[in-house]
Amino acid sequence: MPAASGLLEIAALLVGGAFALAALCARLGIPTLVGHLLAGVVIGPAGLGLIERGEALAAIGEIGVILLMFALGLEFSLPRFLSLRRLILGLGAAQMALTTFLLAPAVAAAAGLGALPAILVAGAAAMSSTALTLKILAGKGTLGAPHGRAVIAVLLFQDLAAVALLVLHDAAAGGGGHGRSLATLALGLGALTVALLVGRRPLQRLADWIARHGEPERAQLLALGIALVAAVAAIAGGLSPALGAFAAGMMISEGDARNVVEREIRPFRDLLVGLFFIGIGTQLQLRLLPDFWPEVALWLAVLLAGKMALVWPLARGFGEAPGVAWRVAAILANGGEFGLMLASVARVSGVIPQPVADPLLLALGISLLAGGLIVRRAG
Repeated sequence: MPAASGLLEIAALLVGGAFALAALCARLGIPTLVGHLLAGVVIGPAGLGLIERGEALAAIGEIGVILLMFALGLEFSLPRFLSLRRLILGLGAAQMALTTFLLAPAVAAAAGLGALPAILVAGAAAMSSTALTLKILAGKGTLGAPHGRAVIAVLLFQDLAAVALLVLHDAAAGGGGHGRSLATLALGLGALTVALLVGRRPLQRLADWIARHGEPERAQLLALGIALVAAVAAIAGGLSPALGAFAAGMMISEGDARNVVEREIRPFRDLLVGLFFIGIGTQLQLRLLPDFWPEVALWLAVLLAGKMALVWPLARGFGEAPGVAWRVAAILANGGEFGLMLASVARVSGVIPQPVADPLLLALGISLLAGGLIVRRAG
């Protein structure tokens, strides 16, 4: 049977496959996100071959990433940050920095990568799954427990680090040597700062007015419009669309309309982010596992054992009890959606070579499958 190529065929297979696998995972007590990944594996080239990675699937997934980053910007509130600042800027920063800068030299030496690509690979491995972890902990009612607060703090810092890594990716993708890369990095940070200073107040007022006087449909259009226009503006400025969407979310995160906008965009975000993970699943070339199994096994050891061994003493150093520290370490011992996104984007742009990206993507996907069970037990 030939693989689907038309947008309608692809959409039907994506939605049907996602529903079937998500329902099966729910029945087995496995997070929905894992079902989306499995759906991509089953219907993708490595499975039944019903769908291939192409422009239509890439476009759907890109919109999902844009809405995911917009929602992340909405959630970045200053009061929440300040309430956890010690753990965010302490434990979170230490976990991300140590994992990245311990891994980056090893990756550079083993794969022959430059400094920026090696940091991107290590950064992708350092991140854990916010969506998977928070959903399971919320279901168990342990978000407010000591280990839940520590995990939230680390995940918040990782989410902020994901934005910085996206800017770094844009710098690496720009080419032209380190001088031009640093200039691109400075441009990205400068554009984000200017957008926040100039556009924050007008957008907050518009969103507040829509929330008070508008119908739900108008609020939905506003949320989608802001996210997509910001993404297009970022592309025009030579930056990633995900970075523009994050900046737009931050612009209205402190306004009264934040909850309304977040509520109205959530169905679109969840659906399209699910399709993004299905797209990631189509890239998990399981048939290549016999060729790449040493690299995949090594990455799994880093993700599941190495991160746990690193996080436990860090958590202890920041005053967590031994049992709490072990829980935090176990919960964070998995790959994350932003790591998958970063590795996938860098693979497509050529910043990370395919022979390096493919084993990493496989290991991140497998670690998410295992992580769902580990987080449920440790949470």
